Amino acid sequence: MTALPRATLRRRVPSTKVLVTALVLICAAIFAYPAFLTVVTSLKSQDDVIMHPLGVPGHATFDAYSTTWNVLGFGGLLVNSVFYAGVGAGLGLLISIYPAYAFSRFRFFGSRTVFIMLLTTLMLPQQTALLPLYDALTRLGLLNTRAGLVIIHAAWGMPLQLLLLTGFLANQPRELEEAARMDGARDIQLLRHVVLPLALPAMAVGFVLNFVGIWKEFIFALTFLNTEKLYPLTTGILKFTASQYFTSFTLPAAAVVISQLPLIVLFLFTHRWLTRGIYAGAVK
Repeated sequence: MTALPRATLRRRVPSTKVLVTALVLICAAIFAYPAFLTVVTSLKSQDDVIMHPLGVPGHATFDAYSTTWNVLGFGGLLVNSVFYAGVGAGLGLLISIYPAYAFSRFRFFGSRTVFIMLLTTLMLPQQTALLPLYDALTRLGLLNTRAGLVIIHAAWGMPLQLLLLTGFLANQPRELEEAARMDGARDIQLLRHVVLPLALPAMAVGFVLNFVGIWKEFIFALTFLNTEKLYPLTTGILKFTASQYFTSFTLPAAAVVISQLPLIVLFLFTHRWLTRGIYAGAVK
C-alpha cells in the first residue's frame, strides 16, 4: 500500500475543520431558531402573525408585552417565581453546606451509605414523590402556600448542592484549617470563617443551578398550588394558552420571552463565579 504524501494529508485537515464547523453551526441554528421565532412572533401584530407566521415583522410592536404585563397580571407571576427560586435555592444551599462539610471532613460509621442514599434522590422523577409530599403538606397545613412550595424546592434541590459542595470541599487544602485549629478555632468557626469564603465559587454554582431548576419547575407548582395569585410563571403561563387567550399567538410568545429575561440577567451577574466554581471543581 502506497503511503499518501504529506502534502495531501495537510490539504485534508482544513476540509475536516470546515466540515466540523459547518455541522456545529447547523446544530446551533436548529437549536436557536425556536428562540428566534418566539422573539420575532412577540414583536408582531396578530394579523402579521397570520399573514407571515415565519417571517420577520414588517413593523415591530411591543403591544403584546404591554398587554401581557399590565392587563393579564404577568408581573405578579414574575414576582412569585423570583421568590420561589431565590428563597428555595438559598434555603437549599443553607441546609446543604453543613452536611457537605461533615461528609468532606469526617468519617463516621455509615457516612458513605448515608451520602449515597441522599444522592439517589437525584435519580428519582418528581412524579414518584407527589403523593407523599402532598400528604405531608396537608398534614402540616402548608398545602397551597408559598412556604410549603419553597420547602419542597429547597429539599428537592439539596442533594445536587450537597454533591457539588462535598466534592469541592474534599479537594480543598486543609493547611488553613489546621492553622486555625492551632489558634483555638472550633469546627463551626472553621466552617464560617475559613471554609465558607473558600467555597463561594462552588456555592454560586449550586445556587444558580438550583435557581434555574426551580424557575423551570412545573409539576410541583401545578400539584401543590390551586390559588392563581400564588402561581409561578411556569404554571400561570397556562392561562395564556389554555383559555381564550390561545386565540392570540403574540401573548404567549411575549410571556415566554419575559420569563427568560431574569435567567439571562442572573447569568450575566454570576458568570464569573460560575467559571471559577467549574474550574475549581475540575482542578484538584
